[in-house]
Amino acid sequence: MKFPSSFLPLVALALPGFSAAATAADPAAFRWHVEAGPSLWLNTRVTFGANAGADPAAGPKSDRFYDDGFNRVDASGNLGDGSFGPLASRTGYFGFSNDSQVDLRAGTLALRRVRLAGGDYLAATPETEQPAWHAALRVSLHRGVPVGRDWGVEFGVDTVKLHAASEGPQPAALRLLTDTYALGGVVPQRAPYSGRFTSIPGDQRIGDTPARSVSTVAGTLTGSRDFVARSTALQLGPWLEFGQARTQPAATERERWFVRLRGGVALLATRASFRTAEQIQASPGLTGAAPVSASAERRRSDWGAFAGVTLRRSFSPRVAAFGGLEALWGSRLTLAQADRYARLDLSKTMLVQFGLEIGWGER
Repeated sequence: MKFPSSFLPLVALALPGFSAAATAADPAAFRWHVEAGPSLWLNTRVTFGANAGADPAAGPKSDRFYDDGFNRVDASGNLGDGSFGPLASRTGYFGFSNDSQVDLRAGTLALRRVRLAGGDYLAATPETEQPAWHAALRVSLHRGVPVGRDWGVEFGVDTVKLHAASEGPQPAALRLLTDTYALGGVVPQRAPYSGRFTSIPGDQRIGDTPARSVSTVAGTLTGSRDFVARSTALQLGPWLEFGQARTQPAATERERWFVRLRGGVALLATRASFRTAEQIQASPGLTGAAPVSASAERRRSDWGAFAGVTLRRSFSPRVAAFGGLEALWGSRLTLAQADRYARLDLSKTMLVQFGLEIGWGER
């Protein structure tokens, strides 16, 4: 993963040469700090979508299935008229569901298939299903008593459970595929009609090579979608804190406030699952596709980066309250099953963190 350029100055804080700039002074107190509290995960995104399925074969002597019928290879191997008839190959193993599919003037039978056009069709902002938490262990590497600034290394953990759900109808772009078959002089029986694999004398046999057209039509997608994910970010990196001269106890209110810059690498571990149960409703005159149910579960770990700023207010040399804002450059996790998928985007997540800090480890 390519880390943001804003992270580079923070990495420099951990270099050995940086310690040479620190001011040596008297032995320091409370060089270890633990902080913990709730957090908010912002700018997360869950997207539901569909993959465009493969079209039925366009050549002769193939099995093809549609929403309103079928055209398949019969027991004769689609024996046709040869050089003495209008069609080189025919099949009696075909079916259709509505008389409107037959055009006797043009001498054709239209079979159609409607699917989602493909790509994302619903984006949702997930909710935090349970309280999200932040915790970190910081160690000061400053030599002597921090005066004006302090620096060191921290190990942090942020964890969250996200949930996104959607129900009810919504507009959808549909892909309409129409295959038109020549009747070859046949007048089909009334619909609904379903031919046989093994034809007998007198059975209707039509062409098996389609003339194809594809268009996009408006429709409606009904049903439900559900997505749940548990994500944990493990963070490691340097920090640099600025404040007034540190006296214990603080002589003024201003000496109680500190600003800390932090950043480093992050390992983001996510476990997610999704399920959908949906039905396409096409425009009048079109038979909708069969209902689609899909579900999947996946685990994944990815490296990323983080950078943030924290404001801390001390109440005593040991206790302080903090609030911070952190940018987390995570990953995108995609789950797929059948022709449906769901994607969790944590690539530009913002974390709001707040809580209490305890110091210890006097030396």
